[in-house]
Amino acid sequence: MAGNKTEVEAVATVEQAMNLVLQAERDAERAIAECEREGREILTAAHKRSQRIASRTDERIARIQAHWTARASLTIKTMERSDWKREREQSDYQLDQAALNDITETVAAYLTGSDSQLAGGGKPE
Repeated sequence: MAGNKTEVEAVATVEQAMNLVLQAERDAERAIAECEREGREILTAAHKRSQRIASRTDERIARIQAHWTARASLTIKTMERSDWKREREQSDYQLDQAALNDITETVAAYLTGSDSQLAGGGKPE
């Protein structure tokens, strides 16, 4: 009977070892499932955070764009008003027809060399 007791003890030890292995596998599966759950939570949180960042960035871009659009519009209107005023003001360079004729004749005489008032009395070189 002594041999039977050793065999029983050996079977019990094998059963205990198998139970320990099975328990370790169950614990590992639970740990893996927990890690997967935590990973999904982390990914979800990161995705939500990135969406908030993108939303704030879009809002900032919209505000900046609105600011510069308004500023450009104001600048354009100011320039248009300024041009409009200048078009209606008397220019310092406006001459009457007689003055324009005199200038034209003087330039033509100078270019053709028929101007007697040129220094040296001849055509410019």
